[in-house]
Amino acid sequence: MHSRYPAAAVAALAGLVLATGCKDTSILQASLPVATDTLMVYALTGTPPSLPSGVSVIFRSSVRVDGSGTFDVAFDFDSLGRVVVSPVRVLVNQLSGAPAVGIKTEFTTPFDNITSAPGGYYRPDTAIVVTPGQPFVLLTNRPTASDACVYDPSPTIYAKMVIDSTAPNTTRAIYLRMVSDPNCGYRSFVPGLPSN
Repeated sequence: MHSRYPAAAVAALAGLVLATGCKDTSILQASLPVATDTLMVYALTGTPPSLPSGVSVIFRSSVRVDGSGTFDVAFDFDSLGRVVVSPVRVLVNQLSGAPAVGIKTEFTTPFDNITSAPGGYYRPDTAIVVTPGQPFVLLTNRPTASDACVYDPSPTIYAKMVIDSTAPNTTRAIYLRMVSDPNCGYRSFVPGLPSN
């Protein structure tokens, strides 16, 4: 009986696993710089659906929120005028292929001083309430065939965000800053090409 996998292929695969298993970074080297973006979104409620109410981390832009799940998080106001941040799977069925998004909010460090995405627990697929000036970090898990990290052993993209100001009683706009590391598995928020 012949082996289904030739010995050379098995040896090559084992070598690849051993070579990458000792590294802490992604198998794919960083090729895109960490970038800062200033964005404006509108509340999900009380505004026309044609206006952008979500943010796509991978595209570094504000986007419309619809059933296709092409956003990572969406924004709204609660009854007290506070900002509610909802990961895509809170609003869109998981069967749509929407990515899992976790959020970490427990920071005493100012937004500008958070230089890398911390390890530990990111509350998955759960809406949170944030106030202006309160930083939060997103972990977007993108392992599917249509996503950027499909061939990466660390299929995650990290971004930090902070709400700068809001207009809940007039335009219902939310102004925010985002720093994202578009390289799969990399955690740096320092401008330029990341090394980790």
